[in-house]
Amino acid sequence: MITLQRPGALSALPPLSLYVHLPWCLKKCPYCDFNSHELKSDAIERAPLEARYLDALRADLEAALPQIWGRRVFTVFIGGGTPSLFSPDSIDRLLADIRARLPLEAACEITLEANPGTFERDRFKAFREAGVTRLSIGVQSFDDAKLKALGRVHDRAQALAAVEEAQRHFETFNLDLMYA
Repeated sequence: MITLQRPGALSALPPLSLYVHLPWCLKKCPYCDFNSHELKSDAIERAPLEARYLDALRADLEAALPQIWGRRVFTVFIGGGTPSLFSPDSIDRLLADIRARLPLEAACEITLEANPGTFERDRFKAFREAGVTRLSIGVQSFDDAKLKALGRVHDRAQALAAVEEAQRHFETFNLDLMYA
């Protein structure tokens, strides 16, 4: 028997990936075109904002479920903004909400964007414990003069410290670097 397929039709659905956008930063970089906004509150004041945003993300995911029902998720990317501004507890809640609604592949890579200017010692460890499997560290440059010109909130020493901390807690991570 021969089965004909419409031109352009897929024989199987492509792998499904999930992008989650957390739009806040310590400071808006002058080169950034992403939907991101300066967060002007301290960590104590952020907790209710994080909770409300996570509620909205969960509702948005639930509304989209009929479109993707039955498909497995191969990767999750939490970008922004600066997702590492969110508390590890909020990232844990976000991932629990995702896992409760979507089937994740056993080897699903879960990436979190992090800014070297927003981490404290052991914060990366807490993100790892929450279920993040890979960090994407927005170093951009290791040259202090270039970092200043880019409007970054970190310097070379903080970038190197972030890389060392990532090495302690993650098997895989990447560095975002600007060129030319």
